[in-house]
Amino acid sequence: MITFSNKQKEVWQNTINTFHRWNFSIGATRSGKTYLDYYKIPKRIRSAPQGAIVLIGNTLGTLERNVLAPMRETWGSELVDTVRIHDNTLNLFGRKAYALGADKASQVARLQGMGIAYCYGDEVGTWSEAVFQMLKSRLDKPGACFDGTSNPDSPFHWLKSFLDNEALDIYKMTFRLDDNPFLTQDFVDNLKKEYAGTVYYNRFILGEWTLAEGLVHPQFANNADKFAVSYETVMPEVNGDRLNALGLWQIYIGVDIGGTKSHSTFVATGFTKGFSKQIRLHYKKIVHDKGTVDPDKIYNSFAEFVAEIRTMYPCIEIVAAFVDHAEQVIKNGLALYSAKAALGVRIMDCKKTEFRNRVVAYNSIFNMGRFLYVKETCGPIAEALSTMVYDRGEEKLLDNFTTDVDTYDADYYSWSHFINYFHL
Repeated sequence: MITFSNKQKEVWQNTINTFHRWNFSIGATRSGKTYLDYYKIPKRIRSAPQGAIVLIGNTLGTLERNVLAPMRETWGSELVDTVRIHDNTLNLFGRKAYALGADKASQVARLQGMGIAYCYGDEVGTWSEAVFQMLKSRLDKPGACFDGTSNPDSPFHWLKSFLDNEALDIYKMTFRLDDNPFLTQDFVDNLKKEYAGTVYYNRFILGEWTLAEGLVHPQFANNADKFAVSYETVMPEVNGDRLNALGLWQIYIGVDIGGTKSHSTFVATGFTKGFSKQIRLHYKKIVHDKGTVDPDKIYNSFAEFVAEIRTMYPCIEIVAAFVDHAEQVIKNGLALYSAKAALGVRIMDCKKTEFRNRVVAYNSIFNMGRFLYVKETCGPIAEALSTMVYDRGEEKLLDNFTTDVDTYDADYYSWSHFINYFHL
């Protein structure tokens, strides 16, 4: 039996039973704002006028994950086809449909020439504004309409400006996390704890459009000592040997290659089994001469860093180093050096992610008590995490050499491949 929340029923009444050209569900993550659309979309398509059916997501991958795959599970593959990559089309509830990504302005070209009868938009706030502007001009069939979802962002976001235009036929509903009665209380409590003390609590829990400003990680900056442990706590000496007291399992290294105005940085992070905790173990910064980057100095310093870690943390495997993949020449040189020197450390590309997702993941490990750092060697890491600030309310770091972004980046790279283990 299909059951909807009171908020979902209200949205159905005001979007299906009452017509509006633009229909938006805005608000918290996991609040139920998208679930209703698995049932709205087929009804819209079956009753849509002649014209193109278009589904747009931030990327084709997110559209598949957030919308198409869940609908396929609900309705079956005969009604919800898979996207044909060569032309971005699929059969959807008996109609040909287009599935597109909207993260880049170049995607605008795909909408040119279309006369759209119905469009569904996932994560609209992450789109390139140019794509949305083009969509407005192509939604031109009589009776055409749009359904969309988004998490809130800055109050100055272009989507917020559109939604606040009272001259347009727009229905919008705000969802809070607590509007979803089908989540377990344990999950809700943990999600609230993950976002506590940050701008993302207001956005992803309360569904509010809130400015990103000030410190990026205030909960860490205000309590940095709470996350500090001594080397002797991690590796106490017992009968002349070092004991692995916290159950360290593997070590990974983050490498940020400096430019002509910045410096190269190494961060070693240890993980306990099951990735339950991550512990910053060691740190090194290579200061480059003004206007130069010396690859040989980086390679030799990296070898010294690996040797220092093995001395301090014997019998714990150093598995890999994750390197900023914008510096492929130096990364490849480091891989060759590591192989020739038999360092026993794989050299791999770091995993890049959107700044927002990085911040959310950090918030999670801080708020859930899954982060520690060795205070004798990793003080600069704590300082970097404590001083990162937003760039004038923008969804990005202030990077004007007043804060240590090099260390912050290397720190993230050291656990970048495991980000999904540390965020719900």
